Amino acid sequence: MDTLKRNISVESKDNITAIILCGGLGTRLRTITHDLLPKPMVEVASRPFLEYLLDYLISQGVKKAVLAVSYHKELILEHFGNQYRDLNIIYSVEEQPLGTGGAIKHAMQHYVDPSSELVLILNGDTFVEYDLDDMLNKIESMNNKLVMAVKSFPNTDRYGRVTVNEDAKITAFEEKKSGESGQINAGVYLLVTSFIDHFPQLTKFSFETDFLENRVDKNEIYASNVSGYFIDIGVPKDYHCAQIDFNNELVFKYEE
Repeated sequence: MDTLKRNISVESKDNITAIILCGGLGTRLRTITHDLLPKPMVEVASRPFLEYLLDYLISQGVKKAVLAVSYHKELILEHFGNQYRDLNIIYSVEEQPLGTGGAIKHAMQHYVDPSSELVLILNGDTFVEYDLDDMLNKIESMNNKLVMAVKSFPNTDRYGRVTVNEDAKITAFEEKKSGESGQINAGVYLLVTSFIDHFPQLTKFSFETDFLENRVDKNEIYASNVSGYFIDIGVPKDYHCAQIDFNNELVFKYEE
């Protein structure tokens, strides 16, 4: 049985390592990237988008990050190196695309320090004002192994919906349906590192469809509500929305 030592505190996050998925090809953003940039490095309000994710990570108290890189990886390595502000960075390099699940598994197996009891997973093309303290509280108080950030949306057709019961458990993942409101998977996860034992015995797989959806019936996934900002820049329309929002400082801003 998986166990989590009870020495995790919302006051100290030294035992958390963040994994940021930065290896996507960005095919829907080619009118903007021109095949020259990985998605996390596109400029939003005159800064690489990935900087905003790292700033928010620092604000949440995380000090270690693994960037899972592949496509045009050298641009990310050259820009950030091994340190960004107070954040220590190492790189998990995929020689070929592994899918979201494969990328997470590879990073956890080879680049996450054994002292890290928890892993925080983020998508490199999505900015989410998640509440890490709430996610930690759900890990602790419910003796849980996996918490997923969810966001209420007026139209879930791009993402599909998740069903959450009164105990904050994810009970179902639903197909994409145009015009329906509900809660979506915001793409931020906090999990106990030992949970990797339940990953598929595959090198390449989807974290969402090949792993999460196969665990939902076991009542193992809890929801943490996102009340703040959310944007996925993976399509041009939302990329342009991000330009407006970040230029007008409508979202989190890192303070030195």
